[in-house]
Amino acid sequence: MKKKIDFEKLTKFIKSRNFFIAACVFVLTISIIGFSYASFFTVKTNTNNQTVTTGTLAVSYSGESSAITKNNMQSISDEMGINQNEASVVYIQNTGSLDSTFTLNVGYDMENFLGRSGYSETDMLTPLDYIKIAVYEYNGINDETLIVGPITIADLPIYSVNSSDSRYNRYAILFDTVGSTTSGNATKTYKIKMWLSDKAIPSASYSYFYVDTQIVAEVENAKMNYNFTGTLTDTGGTPLSGATISLQNKSLVATTGDDGSFTLNGIYPGVYNLDITYNNVTYSGNLTVEEGIANSLESMGSTFNGSSTTSIYSVADTYKTTLSKIMNKNSLNTYADAVTFVDGTTYSLAPTYKFIGGATADVNGLSIVLDTTNNNFTMSL
Repeated sequence: MKKKIDFEKLTKFIKSRNFFIAACVFVLTISIIGFSYASFFTVKTNTNNQTVTTGTLAVSYSGESSAITKNNMQSISDEMGINQNEASVVYIQNTGSLDSTFTLNVGYDMENFLGRSGYSETDMLTPLDYIKIAVYEYNGINDETLIVGPITIADLPIYSVNSSDSRYNRYAILFDTVGSTTSGNATKTYKIKMWLSDKAIPSASYSYFYVDTQIVAEVENAKMNYNFTGTLTDTGGTPLSGATISLQNKSLVATTGDDGSFTLNGIYPGVYNLDITYNNVTYSGNLTVEEGIANSLESMGSTFNGSSTTSIYSVADTYKTTLSKIMNKNSLNTYADAVTFVDGTTYSLAPTYKFIGGATADVNGLSIVLDTTNNNFTMSL
């Protein structure tokens, strides 16, 4: 049975689109006709670069034009998503005398979603599994470098959790710093693209793609950042050369040498996706980095016990992993929002480690052992 677009509701939305300037807000109404998607999509941004001040950071949001409208939009492939021209631009300027660390994060824009005329708590937001994002370092026309993605929001580590309503959770895209006003590198510019994944299925019908990005200044002065030096071997101790080790969706990448050695520089505190690719196979986990008084490395665990009262969001936050890793590791073929756990059942976790660092930036002797048979890896220091 074919479903029709609710044009009355859609019209209310179009007439009331006075968007909050301090966010890159993306709105998508999805309707399924047979097996194809028909939708209305709009991005409203500010061409005057209105500035929002966060601590010593002045953050501006702008776009290719003041309003971008797409009609009859379909879910698209990653290739089409990154090749689209429409994007939002985030311009960050440090207005203070000290270096500043910041986080770019993303999540549902609930304040403005529920504030729109004609929308209610019962309206379904597009599942995070289907919202794709790509982030570029941007230095002007035809000068951009892909640093994150394409990736779904469900693949991003949780940045903050709202225990009463998971829709208010935020997900970390990247961690970075800008220099002081006297450093000569007091600005950063990113271009952000979002689209509906081609993995979206008909049950996403009548959901709303309502997402924003935020910049959060962590501290005025730059946090400690660490440089990891180590080796990658197989379970027999043989060095693995030519493998890539990446943190946070390839924003930091190292390639192992003939002796399996690698170095990753400039790792700030945060929760990172950790991916190791060897012989065209990727082994995925997470690494949490925290400041402390001495270097230590511990596993967050390989399993957890299920409970019908536990949400996938609390599991991801507790074990510092991602929604998609929990789903994939346990063959949970559903939206993240719909995942439920069974009392007394043991569930698997992807490799997840926490590093607590001391006052020295250089960390030597990190060992990663790749288990190609069981699609796993272990880490030690």
